[in-house]
Amino acid sequence: MVEYLKSRGYEADLLDMPTRNTADWKEALLGYDALISAGEKIPGETMRFLRGSLKVISRFGVGTDEMDHAEAVRQGIAICNAAGSFNRPVAECALGMMICLLRNIHLGNREVHSCDWSRFNESRNGEQLYGKTVGLIGFGGIAQTLARMLMGFDCHVIACDPFFNEEAAEKWNVKRVEMDELVRSGDVVCLLCPLTDETRDMVDAEFLRRMKKNAVLINTSRGGLINEYDLADALKKGVIAAAGLDVLRQEPVTPKCPLLGLDNCLLEPHIGANTNDAVEYAGMFAARNAADFLDGKKVATILNPDYVKNTRGIICC
Repeated sequence: MVEYLKSRGYEADLLDMPTRNTADWKEALLGYDALISAGEKIPGETMRFLRGSLKVISRFGVGTDEMDHAEAVRQGIAICNAAGSFNRPVAECALGMMICLLRNIHLGNREVHSCDWSRFNESRNGEQLYGKTVGLIGFGGIAQTLARMLMGFDCHVIACDPFFNEEAAEKWNVKRVEMDELVRSGDVVCLLCPLTDETRDMVDAEFLRRMKKNAVLINTSRGGLINEYDLADALKKGVIAAAGLDVLRQEPVTPKCPLLGLDNCLLEPHIGANTNDAVEYAGMFAARNAADFLDGKKVATILNPDYVKNTRGIICC
């Protein structure tokens, strides 16, 4: 990224981050026209401090819920992302966790490492993904990529999304359903939606009680979608069969996380997007967005277009 930005005529620095919250070191950001963020928290405090200096925040990735969008608008700061850059690796991650949990691969791995050869234990037989009903909560780019992959398993794919893409649904043989039907009928339920005020703690005790007893829950979106105490209780009591989470409410995870130590809960350290190919592509996408914006070129992935009404009086490049 740095070499690319320099080739476009810009000075570029890699900054050491003492914490993941830019408010703790906002002084170090003064004088930069653009920030390329890899998921650091950028609250309103930081944006107010950088008004008149910072023009654009370009996300190295997709999710921007760690940024104060409303304050960015007020301060005339554009926010853009590398939309679609991680669709395939995150979809592959979700698919991998489905197969792992349905087939109990994670338990088999642990047992063999312990010299336990319990291959004829019927409780380890597991289920195949083939022919299962998979529910996608959210039907954006990642969900659509996953739906395409699931066609190879002859899965019955259902989805709900307030901005449902009918064309993609027809292409990948996805049926649109209401949330309640999806939760009750999914053998696998995948969370593929953004974290908003409406979706925060969406998966609670009542949600989990509506799921099938043998169902698997997958979350590759944001940890805040799930009430982890309710999920831990449901997993312990057999309300659902298993869960696979690439994201947690508190990252990095702490010993207080109620999901730690549960055999039927597969946890990953938010690495669903981390493949070498995807990281390189997303980095170049983010760098190109920043350079294009500063050059006055159109950036298709501006997420807060209202920022323009508050740019008066701000010195632009």
